Amino acid sequence: MLTGGSAMSAGVLAGLGVALLASLGLNTGFLLQHSGIVAAPALSLRRPREALRSFVTSRTWLAGLALGVLGWGLHVAALSLAPLSLVQAFVAGGLALAVPIAALGFHHRLERPERVGVIAMALALALLPLGLGNVDQHHHFDHGTLGIYLSVVCAVGLGLVLGHGGRRRAQLLGLAAGAFYGAADTAIKALTSLQSTGGLDNVILSPWLPIAVLATFGGFACFQRGLQTGRPLPVIAFMTAVTNLASIPAGFVAFGDPLGLAPGWVAIHVCAFVVVIAAAYLLAPVQASIGDGLEAATPARV
Repeated sequence: MLTGGSAMSAGVLAGLGVALLASLGLNTGFLLQHSGIVAAPALSLRRPREALRSFVTSRTWLAGLALGVLGWGLHVAALSLAPLSLVQAFVAGGLALAVPIAALGFHHRLERPERVGVIAMALALALLPLGLGNVDQHHHFDHGTLGIYLSVVCAVGLGLVLGHGGRRRAQLLGLAAGAFYGAADTAIKALTSLQSTGGLDNVILSPWLPIAVLATFGGFACFQRGLQTGRPLPVIAFMTAVTNLASIPAGFVAFGDPLGLAPGWVAIHVCAFVVVIAAAYLLAPVQASIGDGLEAATPARV
């Protein structure tokens, strides 16, 4: 028998709303960065200044960066208010808003699979907060378990970067970016938990702080280089999917996020998480393809 259980607190619900806003900022930022980066010199650790100079002279790329930073700040705020697994699902689920908005703005008609993806994602997000019980205790985690989990995720990301890949190089960079971004989001959740329970000193002295910084930089570098190396749509799709695959399970493994009060709710929530991840994989490149018109209308370098 399915029962709804206790209602979520206002703080957790606010966190999920902030996560949706974060998704709009992040996804719009990705779209503008893609439009502004295609004409820039290849991003290389050997010549970083040349590439960075071309980035900062592109107004489109700078606008995307600003929106991305705003989205990231909202994402951090959401992680401080709600469980990791739910926040990541709602950040991914923001595509259910972002894609129709982008389609409307660029006068693009969504195909039937895309419309189904938007509807399925919206329904999955509506189901996720139900039947969970008390989710207010989301600031506690096991340091050892988290350390092992992040080590595995980062090792996978590093292995993807070091692999040659050939024609699949761009896709491998997208996968690596997702692994690093997922690790960064998980480490940031640990930092917000430490700040909530022990104050800022715990954050500054925490080993999760350098991990979050390095993983964020790794994800950023891999994603930008992947956009330049090959077709951007697979890169965006792989990055989005792996970010969710790397971070959502961490909520259950390291932070003890609940899956449901009863077996029925557990099954429903597992299916809903799968739908969110699959729909995000489908819709993320759709948004980028809609925005390809922006690339033609706006000079990539000014």
